[in-house]
Amino acid sequence: MLFRNVLAGTILVCLAIQGYTGFSDRRSIGIIEMFTRLANIPISMPCYKSLSNYRNNPLLQPYMDRLTEVITKPMRFVEKDFSTDSTGISTQTFSSWYSLRVGKETRHRDHIMAHITTSRVLNAAVAISIDCNKGKDSEYLREHIGRVRKNFRINDWSGDSAYLSRDNCNAVSETGGVPWFRPKKNTTKKPKGSVSWKRMVTEFKDNPDNANSHYHKRSNSESTNSAKKKKFGKSVRSRNRTAKENEEYMKWVCYNLSVLSRGSFEFGIKPKFS
Repeated sequence: MLFRNVLAGTILVCLAIQGYTGFSDRRSIGIIEMFTRLANIPISMPCYKSLSNYRNNPLLQPYMDRLTEVITKPMRFVEKDFSTDSTGISTQTFSSWYSLRVGKETRHRDHIMAHITTSRVLNAAVAISIDCNKGKDSEYLREHIGRVRKNFRINDWSGDSAYLSRDNCNAVSETGGVPWFRPKKNTTKKPKGSVSWKRMVTEFKDNPDNANSHYHKRSNSESTNSAKKKKFGKSVRSRNRTAKENEEYMKWVCYNLSVLSRGSFEFGIKPKFS
C-alpha cells in the first residue's frame, strides 16, 4: 500500500483532483466524484469543508513528500543532471506597515517561495520545498540533495549564485556529482577544505565555455517553473500559512503527474505504485 492511512489517501486523491482542475472546494466535489467513479477509485466522498480543513493541516506535507518521491522515482533511468531554483507564488493576502520614510502606510501582496530541484530531460520537480518566508536557499539545496540521492545517480548539479557555498559543493561531490554554481566577481579559488569548490571556480575562470555549458542546464529549472505556472496557475487561494504551502505543494504534485504521463509515452516509463 502506498498509504497505510486510508483517510490520508482519500484526502490526497481529492486534493490532487481539485488541484488539477483548479476549482474551488465546493465546486470541485462533483468533479472529484465523477473522476473517482470513472477511474474506479474506491473512496468515501468528504464534505467540501473537509478539503479546506485538511489543507490547513501541517501533517499533510510528509504525505506529499512521499507522493513526490513515488511519482518521480520511475524517471531514474533517464535523469542524471539536476538544477535548483526558487520562484515566488502570489497569494490573496496582503501585509501593511507604516513607513517613516514616506510618512504613510505601505501595503503589498504577500508571496510564498517554492524551492524546486528539477531534472534535465523531463523537467520533473524531483524535490520540492514550499515556504512562506524568504531565504534558507542553501539549506533547502542540501535537503534536496539528500532526497534526490536516494533514487537517482547524480552527474551535474547546477544553480545560480544564491547557492554558492563550499558546503553545497561538498554536498554535491559527496554523492559523486559535480557542482556548477555561478561564482561572483569577488569569488576566490581558496578551497578552505573544499576541493570541489576550487575545481569549480577554476573551471569558470580558466575554461568559461565548458563551465557555462554545464551551468546553463539550470535553465531547465526556469522552464519548469514557467510550465507549472502556465498549467496550474501562479497564485494560491488559501489564506492561512499552512494552507498556502500545502495548496502550492499539491499543484507541483499534479505537475509531476503530467510529466510522468509524458515520460510514459516518450521513454516507455512504466510506473508501479506499491
